[in-house]
Formats: sequence, structure tokens, C-alpha cells
Amino acid sequence: MSDLYTLGEMMGLFLATDTDDVATAKKFELFVAGAEANVAVAVTRLGLTASLVARLGTDRLGENILAGLKDEGIRVDGIKRVDSYTPALVRNRGQENPIDVTYLRKSSAGSTISVEDIDDKAIAASRWVHVTGISVAISESAAGAVAKAMELARKNNIPISFDINLRRKLWSEAEASKALRSLIRDVELLVGGVDEYAVIWGSSDPEENLRFASAAGVRTAIMTAGDQMMRVLHDGERFDVMPDIVPTVDPVGSGDAFVGGTIAGILGGLSLRDAITQGSKCGALVASQLGDWTGLPHGTSGVMATSLEKIS
Repeated sequence: MSDLYTLGEMMGLFLATDTDDVATAKKFELFVAGAEANVAVAVTRLGLTASLVARLGTDRLGENILAGLKDEGIRVDGIKRVDSYTPALVRNRGQENPIDVTYLRKSSAGSTISVEDIDDKAIAASRWVHVTGISVAISESAAGAVAKAMELARKNNIPISFDINLRRKLWSEAEASKALRSLIRDVELLVGGVDEYAVIWGSSDPEENLRFASAAGVRTAIMTAGDQMMRVLHDGERFDVMPDIVPTVDPVGSGDAFVGGTIAGILGGLSLRDAITQGSKCGALVASQLGDWTGLPHGTSGVMATSLEKIS
């Protein structure tokens, strides 16, 4: 049994470290990237268990990534090694310049994940299932895997979280709206930015988009806005939560840390507000260091070892 069951593509992240521009950088540091893996690590570091379903190539990069996941205590029985290459991305830190990402992922091992990889018994034995819009975007087979996992979670009354995670380099807004709108229904937790909600439900009014999500069966809809107030609609109750603000070293991965910290808090018995506060603190800690999960905190039974007070 795992507390969290999730699936998705993992990549080697080559992060420029000597300058904030890939075009001029000479030094790159290797990290593991992947939204679902980031969430799994967040949950695991907070003292819960996580099973990750994915595909990696039989190359050395895949071996490196798998070793990193094992070091974090992720359950990797659902990760297959296949005869294709392990995907990668190259990017800058986004401190002085806008973040610029180059993906090396088309037809990669990660994109070949399919319904065959989804284990009914493993989902039935889990406490939570987490999926993202990235997996829906990377391939038809991956989208099918997401749909299957959600179907089995509903069948077994397992809570589902969905992070919209819109990647415009992977598909158009029209494609994303059509695909994600059909999937995002009857879920426990939905997380996305103001613009992402607008893409899916089409309104220029954020409050209306929250109501649309609620009408689709989303129990808790969280709408983020960078360092601005987060909007939350839970069981008809509307409230705001101010995120932790820290000097940013590397913002990528902070959203996944927020999701993972929030899920862990809910599973750990925190109130929803406290779980969101914990998620916000996890996100801030990741943004304050290089790498998608470097700054993730540790805890016990889903709750951080340190106080839930705001980071100063």
C-alpha cells in the first residue's frame, strides 16, 4: 500500500549555473525533473509513501534518474525500462532573464507510458491518486494512462488531485481546453494558475472559473497567482490564502512542491487551510534553492517537522 500513487514522465534536467542564459552558459548541473516525480518526493520527504509509474530508457541517464528516485525512498516497482531514450530538458534559472526551456522529449521513453502500466490493485491499495495535464499532453497513450488511473481511482473511491500544469510548448490552448475539461470532473483537489483556469473554462472572471470547476465536481479548487493571494473554493466556501514569499533562486518545481506539501498535509490530518499553508511553505523552500526538489523539507506522517508559520 502507498499513500500516493502517481504517474508521469521524468527527465534529466540540465540547469545552467554560471550564467542565466543557456546560449552563453558553460556549466550545467544535472537534476531530476518531472512534475509527478517532484510531488512524489515532496510526499515521501514528509514521511509518507509514494509509488511512481513511469518509463525510462535503458541508457545511463535513465539509470541516473532511477538511482535518484530510489535515494529519495520512492517506490519504483512501476517504472519500466524500455528501448528508447530518456528525455531531458535544458534551461536557465530565470533570475535575470525569463525562463527559457528546450525539451528533448519527442517520442522519448517517458512519452510511451500507456494504460498497460496502470495497476488496478496498486491504485485500490493507495490513499490518493495524483495526475497532471503534462501527462495528458505528451502523447495519446499517456493521456489514456491518466484517464485510466482516474477511472480506477473513482471506482475504488480514492481521492484524486489534478494539477493543470499547462505547457504551451506541448499543445495549443484549444487542445488543452478540450482534453482537460473532459478529464477534470469529480476530483478532490484541483490546482492551477489564474490563466490556466481561464484556458479550460473560458471566462475572464477568475471567480466564475472557480465556480465552473466546482460545478464539475471539484471539491477543492485552488487558483494560484504567483506571489499574489491564492483563491480557494472548498465545498462552497470561498477563502483566500497568502503564499509565502522568499528571495527566488530557482522558481521551477515550487508549484509541484506546493501540491505535494498540500496533499501530504491533507493525508496527515491537517485542516485544509493548514495543509495549503504547508504546501506554500514547501513551494517557497524549493524556490529558494537550485533544482526541482532540492529544498523540500522533511517531516513525519505528512506534516513538516518545522512550524507552519510563514517564512520570514
